[in-house]
Amino acid sequence: MDDNLGCQDGPASSPVPENSAPTPKKGPKFLSCFLISAIILSILGLFMIIIVGLVALAVIDFGGDTAEQQLTIDGQRFDQIYISGESSENKILLIPCTGIIVGRSQDSFGASSYLSADYICSLLDQAAKDDSIKAVILRIDSPGGEVVAADRIYRAVLAVRKAGVPVVAQMESLAASGGYYVAAGCDYIIAHPMTTTGSIGVIMSTFKYYDLMQKIGVQAENYTSGNMKDMLSGTRPTSPEEKQLVQQHIDRVYDQFVQVVADGRKKQGLTVDKIKNSIIGDGRVFLGTQALELKLVDALGYNTDAEKKAAAMAGIDEYQVVSLRRGFSLRNFL
Repeated sequence: MDDNLGCQDGPASSPVPENSAPTPKKGPKFLSCFLISAIILSILGLFMIIIVGLVALAVIDFGGDTAEQQLTIDGQRFDQIYISGESSENKILLIPCTGIIVGRSQDSFGASSYLSADYICSLLDQAAKDDSIKAVILRIDSPGGEVVAADRIYRAVLAVRKAGVPVVAQMESLAASGGYYVAAGCDYIIAHPMTTTGSIGVIMSTFKYYDLMQKIGVQAENYTSGNMKDMLSGTRPTSPEEKQLVQQHIDRVYDQFVQVVADGRKKQGLTVDKIKNSIIGDGRVFLGTQALELKLVDALGYNTDAEKKAAAMAGIDEYQVVSLRRGFSLRNFL
C-alpha cells in the first residue's frame, strides 16, 4: 500500500472571500417581465381585432338589412335601409322611437336605452325636405322622459305634417306619458291590443332623509341666495309654501300636456275638460283596447296595418318602407 495520499487531478479551486454576496437569481424577475409584456401584447392584439371587426361590419350588411343610399344629415352620415315593399321612388320613412326620451344622448355603437330628441328631430326634418318621402311612421316604444325633449319631437311632427307629409304613430309595447305626448301630434294612431299607453300626467319626486340623519347624528348646512333655492332638499321638512310652489309648477306642465292631447284628439271629441274630469287625465295607464274605447287611439293593428294606413293617407299604391340608420364611424364606437 502506498503511504502517500496523493493529489486530485484537475486545477485547484480559487479561494472564495468569506464576506462576498451571493449572485442574485434572475429567473423570477425575467418571468414577471415576460408575463407583463405578453399581457400588453394580448390587449393590443384584441383591440386590433375589434377595430378590424367593426370596420368589416361597416362594409358587410348584417341582419338582412340592405343599405340602398347614403345621406348626410346635420353633418352625420346615414344609410337608407330597405324594410319592405316593392321597388319604387315613393318612400315611407319608418322612424323607431325607442327608449327614455332625452334631449341628447351620447353617440354609441349598438343599442341604447335612450331616445334622443336631437336624433329624431333631424330625421323628421329630413322627411319634411325630401320629396321622395311621402309618409312617416313613428314606431313608438317609450315610457316617456324629459318634458322639453318630448315637446321638441311633438313640434317636429307638426312641422312634417305642415309640409304635407302624413305621420302615423304605431305603438309597440309601451307608449306612455311622453311616449303618448309624441303620438298625440300624429295624424293617426295605431296601437297593439296589449300596448301600455296613457299615463297622461306629470310627476316630480324627492326623498326626505332628515329623520335618518338625526338618528345617526349628521347635520346639514345649506347656504342659499334665497329661501326657495333648496326647497326640494331632503335634509329638512318641506314648508306649505314650498309644496304649493311645486304643485303650481306641476299643474302648469300638466295643463300643457292636456292641451296637446286635446289638440291632437279634437276630431275624436276629446276636450281639455273631458280629459281632466275623467280617468283619461288622472295619470293611469291603459291597454290598447281600452285606449281605443277612450278615443286615445284610432285603431288596433300591427306593422303592416301602419304601413297600409300611411300609404293610403299619402295617396300612393306603390311604395318602399325604409329607415335611416346612422352610418358607422369610430366616433360612434368610442
